[in-house]
Amino acid sequence: MKKISCTNGLYQRFGLSRIIQAAAFGTSLTLLPLSQAMAQSLPSDMAIPGSANLQETVQQAITQNPEVNAAFRAFNAAGYDRDEAWGGYLPSVDATAGVGRESVEGDGRGSYDTDYMQLELTQMVYDGFATAGRVEQLDRAELVRYYELLGASETVALEATRAYADVLRYRELVRLAQDNYRQHMRVYDQIEERALSGAGRGVDLEQITGRVALAESNLLTEASNLHDVSARYNRIVGDLPVENLAPTPELSGELPSSVQEAVNLAFEGNPDFHAAIEDIAASRAEKDIAEAGFHPRVDIVGRTGNNNDDSSAIGRRDQSSIELVASMNLYRGGSDLASFRAASERIEEAVENRELACRNVRQTTQIAYGDTQRLREQMRYLNQHRQSIDRVRGAYQQQFDIGERTLLDVLDSENEFFEASRAYVNAQYDVAIADAETLASMGHLMRTLDVSRADMPSLSDLDSDGVEIDAEAICPTQAPANYTLEDLVGSTDNGTSSDVSIARSFDEKSAVDTLSVTDASDTTTKLPSAFTDEAVNATPTNASSFLQVAALTNQDSAVALQEELANQLNTPTRVVNSGGFYRVQVGTTADAEPGFRRQLSDMGYDEAFPVSS
Repeated sequence: MKKISCTNGLYQRFGLSRIIQAAAFGTSLTLLPLSQAMAQSLPSDMAIPGSANLQETVQQAITQNPEVNAAFRAFNAAGYDRDEAWGGYLPSVDATAGVGRESVEGDGRGSYDTDYMQLELTQMVYDGFATAGRVEQLDRAELVRYYELLGASETVALEATRAYADVLRYRELVRLAQDNYRQHMRVYDQIEERALSGAGRGVDLEQITGRVALAESNLLTEASNLHDVSARYNRIVGDLPVENLAPTPELSGELPSSVQEAVNLAFEGNPDFHAAIEDIAASRAEKDIAEAGFHPRVDIVGRTGNNNDDSSAIGRRDQSSIELVASMNLYRGGSDLASFRAASERIEEAVENRELACRNVRQTTQIAYGDTQRLREQMRYLNQHRQSIDRVRGAYQQQFDIGERTLLDVLDSENEFFEASRAYVNAQYDVAIADAETLASMGHLMRTLDVSRADMPSLSDLDSDGVEIDAEAICPTQAPANYTLEDLVGSTDNGTSSDVSIARSFDEKSAVDTLSVTDASDTTTKLPSAFTDEAVNATPTNASSFLQVAALTNQDSAVALQEELANQLNTPTRVVNSGGFYRVQVGTTADAEPGFRRQLSDMGYDEAFPVSS
């Protein structure tokens, strides 16, 4: 059998030889829960032992992630900067002392010893409100850093959620690729047996060999993607993902009822938007500082000390004074005016940054919220597609068994089912991420997950009531409309019956090799000798023949369809395990067969064909 050309290094990197072997030969692997299956089939350097849920993962991320820790240090530094500026209101006390020798030219006494000590106190009385402006600026800057810390925490919480969901996503996609590979190997074995017996064509064997190689390539691709998202998880959270990750929690109940409400909540809670608003206040305070250059400065200066001068008859002298000192710069080369103009421009810059933050928050929220609605609607259609193609591939397989379909039809249906399953899995995790993105844009993700840093202060600890926002004045909430499929194509009613659940969940696996079956004497169908037929479920019957309705990959779905048909048709039914499919068949007689065919056609089963009893 031909294999995909792979270097040993690639197999060593991803351990994919183990994955392929597990898919092809380790049939018990597919019967385990996903987490256990992945733990057995994935290399040890892609997961570590243990269990975790999303809340624990996000808590670890916001506590250990360097981006959040750096923002926390910047917030602490801003608090100390504010305390430094506050010191401008308090007196400055300086002590000076000196000792040396001094000479005065022309006095005829040569050099002499001197020493002095002085204590000086300076209290600012008026500085043009420079100190007040500096305190206000740095107080606002501390709030800016605080909101940036909240924003970094929400961002990392979202990235951790996305990485968590992506690890689950690609573990599931690896499982689907394993199953796809196993299905192709099953068909390969069937075609190979036919070719060796002389009943098959060599071109069919060549065709299935190429499709097996494609299935191997798909498995390599999904394993590579899993490796990449595991590395991203490691970067964000600080550890490799554990073997047993709990499913992502349902967050849709925390979403607002409309996109307008979501945007309004985002304006009220998004920390990046609030940081931009506080930055405007900080820039205005900087302008107050620049204006101080046009004002005089008034200080109270008190001094006391002594001066020992051996050149005088007096010797040591004690001196004390207190003064009201006023000073004002008359000319500084235009620096004060330039500083004032620069501060004015920075206010306008901050206003534009707020407008940018407003638009970014509005866009992010609208897109994320729209995705939650669109993806949920899409999932219904993707699931219908997946279930329909599951029925089709079963029908194609049974028609291929009796020579009514080509091998290409069977292989194409297998590939389409694989792609449909991938699309459905991707949509499931995409909607979970969209929920998290919507909550993060509103500043509610950490609160929803009930996680926080233990050292995170509150606004009340900072003596702040938060920002006051008139969202409609500064950032209108207009939003483009979201459309449903009904909006786009109109309401239609084609009278079709609801779709039969062929594979109730993408987690369900076909457990062909280990399921217990019950023997029945009347269950042998005329199918190729490569198959072993066993009745999984059958009702008592005196039917002379059977019509095969569907061939499904899931036993429970097949039994459910059997029961539905038995109730609606009032005829004996059975499920036959054959060739990897559960074949649902209804009993009939030669006289009743045309009527049963019409009834089955009305129910959507046009491809029913007779098999012997």
